[in-house]
Amino acid sequence: MLFSPLLFALLPVALAKNIDISVGANNGLTFTPNQTTAYIGDTLTFTFLTKNHSVTTTVFSGAVCPPPAGGVGPNGFDSGFLAASGTNTPTFVYTVVDTAPHFAACMQGAGSHCRAGMTFALNPTAEMTYAEFNTNAVHS
Repeated sequence: MLFSPLLFALLPVALAKNIDISVGANNGLTFTPNQTTAYIGDTLTFTFLTKNHSVTTTVFSGAVCPPPAGGVGPNGFDSGFLAASGTNTPTFVYTVVDTAPHFAACMQGAGSHCRAGMTFALNPTAEMTYAEFNTNAVHS
């Protein structure tokens, strides 16, 4: 049986999944879930539920907070500030372009949300865990 090259070209797209992440649920300084594993082509949909937040990539350690506008690294991302109120729940969608670990936080309040633990990890590893990243953020 022969398979079309087009079939193989479309296969990764067909297998891609979406991962929903809530931002600021219950008026909290949270990403829910606060970590996930995703593969190239998967999408992360961040839904902003309350207040004014961002999801912005930052460094794993050192000057974690505040994350810089524009994000960190060649594959970093930055939603910019998105304000939610009532039924207005803006979304930010990031399409995963690699399987490297990426760490993000909210840049609101000159980093005060980040230092309060409003952090997120994409593809954390045994060497770069979410728990260690969050500790680095709280103490930055």
